[in-house]
Amino acid sequence: MGAKRVFFWRQPPERRTMVTHLSLAKAASTRLNVLDTVEHRWSAEVLLRKRAVEPEAPGMFVSLTASGVAEEVFLVTLDAAEGGAFDAGDGENANNNDMMPQVQPSRSVLVLRAEKRTIQGSTEVKEYFSRCKTHSLAHRARVEGTQFFAGDFCVRVGKVENMQGSYAGTMVEVEYVPVSIPGGAGNVLDEYGKFVEQVFWDAERENGNGGQKGALVAVPSDEILKNFGLQDVAFGDAHEAVLYVACIMSMQS
Repeated sequence: MGAKRVFFWRQPPERRTMVTHLSLAKAASTRLNVLDTVEHRWSAEVLLRKRAVEPEAPGMFVSLTASGVAEEVFLVTLDAAEGGAFDAGDGENANNNDMMPQVQPSRSVLVLRAEKRTIQGSTEVKEYFSRCKTHSLAHRARVEGTQFFAGDFCVRVGKVENMQGSYAGTMVEVEYVPVSIPGGAGNVLDEYGKFVEQVFWDAERENGNGGQKGALVAVPSDEILKNFGLQDVAFGDAHEAVLYVACIMSMQS
């Protein structure tokens, strides 16, 4: 896996529509996919559970197994299958906010932001998540889009939907395949990000943006990865997960 940058497209709320996203996605496909490579589907999911407190969950108590569990626990499912990591169940349990997501262990990462820690591995993820008995669902975002290779780069462009199923924005991920250490690819990824931004500007101008220019905002990868102790480690699922969490939470602000 090569080093990656994650971005989101910031624009005025009135232009944050699926029509705008489709125009951006089309521009990426026609102007960035210069080799006309085959495009594949891409999806991911970020789910946040927070520890419930009175009066939200009257009568709850922290059991011995829940002791030491983070206040906020993000479950990131990379390349999520249809339906993602969260299974609402059926019958009387379908509306129960205390049900637990169905973890897909091979591509699932837990991100503990306050603790600056990630948890990977089938057994470790299941064990930690099983201790989140006093946590309830606080936020869910799903990303769906396409990915393609453009020379040494792999580009992903996807729509972000919130837990109500509403469109929340456009997310972009750029991978520089030849380099796996994040610090070694920073300049190249930043330059390519500027290229993507120009492509999006051109698409907005062609579609009439009323003079309101959007901006491709980069997640501060260097700072975030350094905080998690991942800056000098070959890029992997943990890197991707913490950047996805940062991106999704930045889009909410």
